[in-house]
Amino acid sequence: MKKAVVVIALLSQALGLTYADDQTGTRGIGQYPGRPSQFTAPQMVKDDTYRNIALNRMVYTSSNADFNLTGHLVTDGIITSKAPSFLSVRTNEGELSNRDKEKMIDGNTVTSQYIKGEKAFAEFNWEAMKVNLRNLKFTGELAYYQDKATQGYVIRVMGSHNGTKWEVLGEEKGTGLPGEATKQQVSSDPNKFQDVVRLPLRKLNVSIPLKKTGNYEHVRIEFTMPGAAWWRVKLIENTTSWRPSMHFSSVWKSELAKNAQWLYVDLGTVADFDQVNLFWVNKARQGKIQVSCDARNWSDIATLGQQKQKGLIEKVACKGHGRYVRLLLTQPDASGRYALSEMQVMGKGGLRAEAANTLSSKNGKQMLNQWQLRREGSDAWIQATVPGTVLTSYMNIGAVPDNRYDDNMRQISESFFNSDFWYRTTINHQPSANKNQHTYLNFDGINWKADILLNGEKIGRIDGAFIRSRIDVTKKLKTGANKLEVHVIKNAHFGVVKQKNLQNTDLNGGELGADNPTFHASIGWDWITNTPGREIGIWNDVYLTHDNGVSVSDPLVTSTLNLPDTLATMTPYVFLKNADAVAKTVKLSGFIGKIQFEQEVSLQPNEKREVAFAPADYPQLKNQRMNLWWPNGYGSPYLYDAGFKVSDKASGEVISEINYKAGIRQMSYADLDTQTKIYINGKRLNPLGGNWGFSETNLNYRGREYDTAVRYHKEMNYNMIRDWVGQIGDEELYEACDKYGIMIWQDFWLANPWDGPDPDDDKMFLENSADYISRIRSHACIGIYCGRNEGFPPASIDKVLREQVKDIHPQLGYIPSSADLGVSGHGPYQMKSPSFYFANQSHKLHSERGMPNVPTFESLSRMMETEHLWPQSDAWGQHDYTLKGAQGGESFNNIMEKRYGKPQSAEQFTKWAQWLNYDGYRAMYESSQQDRLGLLIWMSHACWPSMVWCTYDYYFEPTAAYFGVKKACEPLHIQYNPVKKVAEVVNFAGGAKNGLVAKAQVFDMYGKLIKEESKEVNVAEDQTLDAVSVSEPDEEVYYIKLTLEQNNQVVSDNFYVMGKEEDNLQALSKLPKADVAVSGKRFVQQGEEWVGEVVIRNTGNVPALLVRLNLKGGDGEQILPVIYSDNYFSLMPNECKTIKVSYRDEDGRGQAPYVEITGFNK
Repeated sequence: MKKAVVVIALLSQALGLTYADDQTGTRGIGQYPGRPSQFTAPQMVKDDTYRNIALNRMVYTSSNADFNLTGHLVTDGIITSKAPSFLSVRTNEGELSNRDKEKMIDGNTVTSQYIKGEKAFAEFNWEAMKVNLRNLKFTGELAYYQDKATQGYVIRVMGSHNGTKWEVLGEEKGTGLPGEATKQQVSSDPNKFQDVVRLPLRKLNVSIPLKKTGNYEHVRIEFTMPGAAWWRVKLIENTTSWRPSMHFSSVWKSELAKNAQWLYVDLGTVADFDQVNLFWVNKARQGKIQVSCDARNWSDIATLGQQKQKGLIEKVACKGHGRYVRLLLTQPDASGRYALSEMQVMGKGGLRAEAANTLSSKNGKQMLNQWQLRREGSDAWIQATVPGTVLTSYMNIGAVPDNRYDDNMRQISESFFNSDFWYRTTINHQPSANKNQHTYLNFDGINWKADILLNGEKIGRIDGAFIRSRIDVTKKLKTGANKLEVHVIKNAHFGVVKQKNLQNTDLNGGELGADNPTFHASIGWDWITNTPGREIGIWNDVYLTHDNGVSVSDPLVTSTLNLPDTLATMTPYVFLKNADAVAKTVKLSGFIGKIQFEQEVSLQPNEKREVAFAPADYPQLKNQRMNLWWPNGYGSPYLYDAGFKVSDKASGEVISEINYKAGIRQMSYADLDTQTKIYINGKRLNPLGGNWGFSETNLNYRGREYDTAVRYHKEMNYNMIRDWVGQIGDEELYEACDKYGIMIWQDFWLANPWDGPDPDDDKMFLENSADYISRIRSHACIGIYCGRNEGFPPASIDKVLREQVKDIHPQLGYIPSSADLGVSGHGPYQMKSPSFYFANQSHKLHSERGMPNVPTFESLSRMMETEHLWPQSDAWGQHDYTLKGAQGGESFNNIMEKRYGKPQSAEQFTKWAQWLNYDGYRAMYESSQQDRLGLLIWMSHACWPSMVWCTYDYYFEPTAAYFGVKKACEPLHIQYNPVKKVAEVVNFAGGAKNGLVAKAQVFDMYGKLIKEESKEVNVAEDQTLDAVSVSEPDEEVYYIKLTLEQNNQVVSDNFYVMGKEEDNLQALSKLPKADVAVSGKRFVQQGEEWVGEVVIRNTGNVPALLVRLNLKGGDGEQILPVIYSDNYFSLMPNECKTIKVSYRDEDGRGQAPYVEITGFNK
């Protein structure tokens, strides 16, 4: 099948259709926030003043000594001549890598370092810093040979000031064995690289009092024991200060310079300069200054070390014209490394950040903008992005590289962002003529904690990432300019970097869990990169609001249906708060659609109270025929306009009001502790959906992105999203789920106990949870609350969470664990054959099951540099495709090679991968339909450029997995069960279906019909029915085509490519090329979207397999996001299919669209 282009493009051009231009379009594929009106970053403009044009410009380096001393520090404006703090760690087996050297001191009891041998040691060597030793405690394990371990042991702590002369500081020794015996047997080689024997394991909990204490530059722990196979040091306690990331030095330091090293600054635009100033710590003896316009072709403009300048400051006169300025360093000093504190490029024409012209109001809120930002200890302010993380602010002014691309995350300093930060802006205030008016300063989200100062006075404190703050500033504001400052406080348990490679992703999580509620996943997981700063910053909206002294907030309406009828009895709730020190009586009125109600409310001074409208007192709220809110697939998610208004009792003057969207539905549950079942409006829900671990890795999603992602879920026939560990806190997610009928499984901020400790501060946790439940309870989409991921909350937290859900969000269910009692989980997470999923069901609502989801070649090319695309490498591992670990890329590779052969390029790999994506994701859901208790895959959403666990990629391209899911999750569906060898009909919504005709056809590889059988079936709602048996032919490769008809119309179809040997389809290589004819109807504009149709017909005599549609613009680039009614499908000879294609006007770039067609057998 040759590549084909649909004539839609020609029709569009001939008819003179116009498309959105760049002025009204989005910012580009993968750029978030995409809508310019939702992008609050400063504008970058050319500046022709003579200055340091390298200041706060991103830098790339050939190497970094560690994760702290990276290149962008040479343009941060902070100059020092002091040597930077640095740690190296070695054992008796050699030097540990940056990835491993802090595993014994990372605050995490799960990570560890193995140290092998009877005479073993771990030695910590610091440069330019000392650690204070008072005692030494650590946990660990010991594996030993019983027959040799007869002469006792010694564990000794040594200290040194120079690394050569050591003194004993303390020791533990004994004639027996250290630690406690366990019943566990372990391998003699922890890496299992050699022949192994099984050895007994002892648990170590060592505490060594030191006879000599003090500050040391070198510490060694020696382990001596005849018969020891290996020691495993898990956690040396109280060693946070041992990490150099806690001791910031604004210096780039290279690794040991065995070869030439380089560093270049990206000025952001072509500029002219005449001098480069270098502030060295370890000065290059030889090198060159070079310039380039493309960062590939370099021209020498000066030689280093020729200026005869003494000292560490080197000022080099050199005229240059270009965008990139590079130091090529060829000879280091005696240290063997280069260390540079600052690089100044003096010239004109560089970029300067100007505050953005952002929205001044949003939904009646006075948004605060024109923010500036500085690092604690620095007096240099930058233009900030608010809402946004600190890292986002630096990225948006070009100070650091894009952490989403290739391995750029390693070009950003861990220690620079391990800091408190300060924000500031100005509030221009004019007093209101209304003497009763109150003004409030509102924060919807800050990570991790913050002090709020107005005109130098502390007026508020925020603790936790998911709690709102509302401060009455009526008496604090002065006429004119008011200085608002926000001191954002970093996480107390920052943890250490997780570095992925091709083999594995490193261990998930870490000590950051002690700070929950926070963005725990930002420390690094097997599906998201480690994020410098851990999302510190003002990540959500900041704004002013006003009322006349009584506020109204957090509405809710609960509904009870007169089942089996659906007459609804409703109870509206809302919170009132009296901001004054005098009692007040007000009129509270509300409405839901056309139904109105009101009551008089008396409030004590400063009282906050929830007010309810009981149906017994308001007949208009009883037994009303309402449009119900239904999940996707069960009906329409109808939303009523609703609201509350507080008025003065005497004058009728409006004091405050709130409007919201109300969905009328009744939630109920059964068997939560044994086999969880969720009911909505009397119908049992078959939860189909996926986990979201994060929205976007830098928290850059706004309304457009949430609407796109949740609409994709609707199009896939999903009805549920799990907010895993509560990491998404944006209102826009819930609004989109209300709109599209997607229910939310709402977690709280507790990861698997293996992935991090319990929170240190229960009080902070529970204050955040109470506020968060109040905040989201108005949304009809909330389906269930869950206490913890894959484990149980601490008893003290679990007890209160249950009470909070019951009191604040009545009728909603709560389960303590995502994978225990009435629900199941724990994967598997790597690719399996379809039959595996059918044979391995938990017979419960399953909260996590997944496999890799390899993107298309176009998206893979957006993720990484061309030289990293093939073969598979550490760059793939950085983007989560690791051979080992939960995702098991090795398994995916093996199945691909068994199916199709060994891929020879990234293009071939990504093309074949789509077929695996489709079959694997379809099988996960079709197998779950045996019980229809539900499946939430791990994961349905890509929060960063990842190659695993999603259904569409980070750039919003739906992969074949998306369409496998869409097929499998049809409410009325026909599918093949490979274990039972039968075609099944699944009906989980829409009532009983009678008189359906199920048909199964079997074809050989070339499309010849071998067998056909059909049967009339009646299927009840919420039933899976065996319909037609399917006989397997004696063919290497064959096809099973299923159709389900109602009144002679196809309501569901399905197509399977099968092998005599499961997963062996290599005979397809003999299949001739297919011929398809393509036609289309012109794209027409329907509101904010362009909609077209593509008709594809197989005109040849062999099947056309895995046909892919790819919407592009006239510039040859993809148009994304895009909605296809189907994709990655197969056509038998003479079969045709009509596909509807649509996209938003703003995403079209003003291009005339066309659809490119490719396939497996082209």
